[in-house]
Amino acid sequence: MKINGINPNKIISAYGDNKKKVEGKDLQKVKGTDSIEISSLGKSLKNYSLDLNPAASNEKIERIREQIEKGTYKVDGKLIAQGILEEMKP
Repeated sequence: MKINGINPNKIISAYGDNKKKVEGKDLQKVKGTDSIEISSLGKSLKNYSLDLNPAASNEKIERIREQIEKGTYKVDGKLIAQGILEEMKP
C-alpha cells in the first residue's frame, strides 16, 4: 500500500481556480448590509436579575475583590461543583 503526502501544488491550484471563479463575477452588484435586531423578549431580559438588590451585588463584588487582593479569598470546590450541577439540571 502506497500513501502519498499532501501535494502543496494541488492545494495552491485549487485556491487559484476558486479565485478565478470569484474574480469572474461582478461582486459590485451584490452590495448588502448587515443588520441586527433584538427582539422584544431580548430587550426585556436586560431588566432580569437574580439579585433584586444590585447594590448588595456590587458590595459583594467589592468584598470579594478585596479578599483576592489580600490573598484571603477561599474557594469551596464542593459548592462550585454543586452550583454547576444545579445549573445543568433541566
